[in-house]
Amino acid sequence: MRNLLSVAAIAALSISALAQDKVTLSNGDVITGKITSMVDGKVTIKSPLLEAIVVPIADVSDLVTGESVTLKTKTGDTFERRILGIEASSLRFAGSGSSLSLDNLGMINPPQEAKPAWKGSLNFTAVNTSGNTDIRSAGLAFDASRKTAKDRITVDAGWGYAQNKDRTSPSASSSGYVTTQRRVGAGAKYDYFLSERAYALATARALADTIANIELRYSAGGGLGYTLIDDGKDLFLIEGGIVYFSESYRVSTTPDTDYIAARIAYRYEHPFNEKTKLVHRAEIFPSLEDSDDIYCQVTTEVTTSLTESMIATLTHQLDYDNTPAAGFERSDHRLVLSVGWSF
Repeated sequence: MRNLLSVAAIAALSISALAQDKVTLSNGDVITGKITSMVDGKVTIKSPLLEAIVVPIADVSDLVTGESVTLKTKTGDTFERRILGIEASSLRFAGSGSSLSLDNLGMINPPQEAKPAWKGSLNFTAVNTSGNTDIRSAGLAFDASRKTAKDRITVDAGWGYAQNKDRTSPSASSSGYVTTQRRVGAGAKYDYFLSERAYALATARALADTIANIELRYSAGGGLGYTLIDDGKDLFLIEGGIVYFSESYRVSTTPDTDYIAARIAYRYEHPFNEKTKLVHRAEIFPSLEDSDDIYCQVTTEVTTSLTESMIATLTHQLDYDNTPAAGFERSDHRLVLSVGWSF
């Protein structure tokens, strides 16, 4: 029985030794253990006797793994192989007999990339007063984005409704309330990265505003964008393209319009501190058919974290239409203080 235990122990040690990875350096030193990774041209070996050892791949003359490892090439391909050694500046693999040039080796056991997640916020506003002043209003604002190594999706939506009591107004309801705001809009944009900073985009936006006599304002098109600043703190990007632009009105005395327009846009983000951030963005749509037709929307937001997930946002939004419906003003300003949740 004692002999059987001794044989089993020796076999287990032998298997363990065979399963170990072995790295031979150019000076002849041999390191055994477990290759945990190779990133930025440096191999990390976890030795059972020593702490993790990091050596440049340029100083490695031979490399053998006891089991299959994950390899990622500089061109982005990923596969699993057991490495039998280095020959003629290439990794030699078990089984298939294929090899990989060290010049094209990007990583060994690359870190797992986090799955793309949606990030955004949902904000809510509500006011209800009664007595000498009777006002009731509510609003919702939603935005979300998801970014991967290849593309980015951005969506947003907003709704606002308000009534004031005015029994003297002919448009007041039986309760005496007059609608002073009824507005709903949404937008979506898809960015496909052409390089680290440049991207192609497709965008669409729709808006209905009862008080501004807008039945539907709609735009859709595409273009190109470029990220001028993205240093982990500030973000500044610009976009340009061509869109189809259409406006229809609730009151038929103003004729509907549609035309081809340029789209010029930018976005700037700046954190004041860990809790508070500024976001300033604009979209401008000058008609390519009539120089008088120009519409733009400029939004400035300051958002601060109240708790880990609750936020407060102060938003100023300007809508400017150089050719509004007859009898209506060119500019609309909205200043909204809201609370909500980030995710």
